[in-house]
Amino acid sequence: MAERTPASVSGDRRIGEFSFREHLELIRKRPGMYGLDGSYGGYVTYLHGYDAGTRDSALLGFREWLLLKLGHHSSFVWSRLVTELVLPEASPGRGYRDLDEKQNSVVVDALFQLLGQFLHDRDAERDGLRNIFRDYALHFRE
Repeated sequence: MAERTPASVSGDRRIGEFSFREHLELIRKRPGMYGLDGSYGGYVTYLHGYDAGTRDSALLGFREWLLLKLGHHSSFVWSRLVTELVLPEASPGRGYRDLDEKQNSVVVDALFQLLGQFLHDRDAERDGLRNIFRDYALHFRE
């Protein structure tokens, strides 16, 4: 039996692996390669699974960052907060499964813009994530 050669490692990842930012760009440009249909619901499901696979570290702080953008507290998950930010006219109970084609396109575009902004804020400084949680705690303290 041949021995397996360990994968080359570059920084914090193996050669051939993608950063979360790179992965987002890939699923956005070529959703079909990842079993996605390009719908907001498909991306949400995929991203929840991706986040779970990273032990909830990929999207850590995203919900809190969105709540700071909204300016008010909510018990909704991040996927609903995105639709609330982008489609404020939608009724509170309306989920992403009820989006028409145009709304879906708008929300998908916004999702990737918001994720890009969030990752920039989170990763721009050494304490970016800590700052998001600090700002959240200060804004929403009771």
